[in-house]
Amino acid sequence: MTCIFGVDIIRGSLQGKIKPRYAVFIIDDDSEIEKFGVSRSKLFRMIREFKPSIVSVDNIYELFKSKEEIVAFLRQIPSTTKLVQVSGFNSGSLPSLAKRYGLRINIRSPMDEAKACAYLAKLGVGEEVSVFIDKTMITVSRNRSLGKGGWRQNKYRRKVHDAVRRVFKEIKEKLDELGLEYVEDVREAYGGISRGTLIVNAPKEKLPINSFKTRDVQVKVSAVEKDKIEFIPLRKSKPHVIVGVDPGTTTAVAVLDLNGNILGVRSKKGWNPSEVIEFITSLGKPVVIATDKSNPPEFVLKLRASFQAVLHTPREDMSVERKRNLTAKFAFLNDHERDAIAAAMDAYNSYKNKLKNVEKRIPMGMDVDAVKAEIIRGTPLKDIIAGEESREKREVEQPQQIEEVKALREDLIKKDRVIRELEEENRLLRREIKSLKEEIERLRAKIVALSKEEHERVRRENYIKTLEHELRELRKELREKDRTIGELKNRIEVLKRMKVLEFSGWKSIKVLKKFTKDEIERLEESFGINEGDVIYIEDSSGGGKMTAEYLCDKKIRAVIVSNEMSHLAKSVFEEKGIPVIDKSEVEMEIGEDLAIINSEKFEEIYRLKVEDMKKRKIDRLEMLFLEYKSRRSKL
Repeated sequence: MTCIFGVDIIRGSLQGKIKPRYAVFIIDDDSEIEKFGVSRSKLFRMIREFKPSIVSVDNIYELFKSKEEIVAFLRQIPSTTKLVQVSGFNSGSLPSLAKRYGLRINIRSPMDEAKACAYLAKLGVGEEVSVFIDKTMITVSRNRSLGKGGWRQNKYRRKVHDAVRRVFKEIKEKLDELGLEYVEDVREAYGGISRGTLIVNAPKEKLPINSFKTRDVQVKVSAVEKDKIEFIPLRKSKPHVIVGVDPGTTTAVAVLDLNGNILGVRSKKGWNPSEVIEFITSLGKPVVIATDKSNPPEFVLKLRASFQAVLHTPREDMSVERKRNLTAKFAFLNDHERDAIAAAMDAYNSYKNKLKNVEKRIPMGMDVDAVKAEIIRGTPLKDIIAGEESREKREVEQPQQIEEVKALREDLIKKDRVIRELEEENRLLRREIKSLKEEIERLRAKIVALSKEEHERVRRENYIKTLEHELRELRKELREKDRTIGELKNRIEVLKRMKVLEFSGWKSIKVLKKFTKDEIERLEESFGINEGDVIYIEDSSGGGKMTAEYLCDKKIRAVIVSNEMSHLAKSVFEEKGIPVIDKSEVEMEIGEDLAIINSEKFEEIYRLKVEDMKKRKIDRLEMLFLEYKSRRSKL
């Protein structure tokens, strides 16, 4: 099924106040459909609905204001639909093309011009608008903004980022199954990744992956843009090209036309010569084979011989900085592709000025691309022009004889070229053999220079490094032990002082770091808590009723605190008859897990506290009795 759209503007403009209207002529198999006064938005909807093989216009800027609009349009329509400009740079005007192909049109009728556009495109006249290279970008990212969120935000963020990671991994596995090469760029985030990008070495229509969205993840599949819009003839012979090659385990090939535009670049591991030749010939006819090495590798020489092309090498091996300058405006997957593009661009730059000058002098009607190719091969322009004029004249007078003479001449030129190329190849191979022999001698001398003394020096340096490492570890261990000894000495000094005080009438008590059940159990396990013990609590703020009851069950005598205790805990101690004494009220010395107090001062405070508790208890009983007596008198 063939469907072709021909479009021409009726009135209005994209820049003016009046919105443009279009005449649309549709060839759908053998039927014809005319649509007059169609708006731009409706035209785009019709294209998406009919999915034509070609949308043809007299000038693309009747439909689009900029390259960005063209790119956006081509991303939205099916990849099988071509946007064609019928009146190309070298084709002539629409009326002249219509006349050449026998189409009668009224130049004042937009529908006639739309019809001419459709039929000319069907006949293969015009140039396809190309804005994408044969690479595809796949972007996997979040489908929603995470925001600030609440207390469960981290869990939600981890879920979304993990979903992005899983989809990204599945796409990579699919590409690996298909054997496609790609470069990845991942932005890691909490729980997974927030964004992942894959640049795949294949056109979009060859990938079994389309853009889609889920609740948490969105996947966008888009072709990679070219640096500028290119117009590719619908019907043409393959162009003459300049090929840059970087051979090795991973071989890379870059193909430029004779205007310096990149037609394709690809790299592949284990790429065999026949596949490389197939890739190059699919894009054009090589005139120059280029490399970034002054001594060309054997693989490059074989390619040049296969295509009988001119070999281009730099005077010296190309530096990384020069390669970066030559490839700054191009996109590539790896360093191999960069080197191939740099070699091709270096070759193009060496012929650029000459080709530009020749282009101005080429007579009308001659194949500019073919003339440039002959110039690169070394044929003077006057001979090319003379040969073309002579050929045209003889074609009219003696076509058969002309063909024979032409074939003989081409055969002689080809043989002379082969001889020159073989001589050049022989010279380069001899230079390479000489260089390799010098390298072998240098390596042999280096091996002899590696004496026993050198080996001993290396062994001694390694041994010294090992000892230095051991010394650092021992010094670190020594510092740790010194610190531990210092702490133990301080504790011993405290214990000595406490022991001396015990002989002077002081009494040892036990220390709780915190007022918690776990700390009470730890103290009981380490030192035991006996009936009649006095307990000092360093931090009594955390204890409550249950903790106080648990400690009271041990039948302790008194509690000493250094800060405020909770009201509930204090009331439990008072009910059990256990006084709570502030640290400031007694005289004491505190160690790690033990402390000592002045017995005389403690007993005095203890007696006062107990009497105070008894007094409060009697006061409460009297109060209860008075309340009871008052209620009885009211009855």
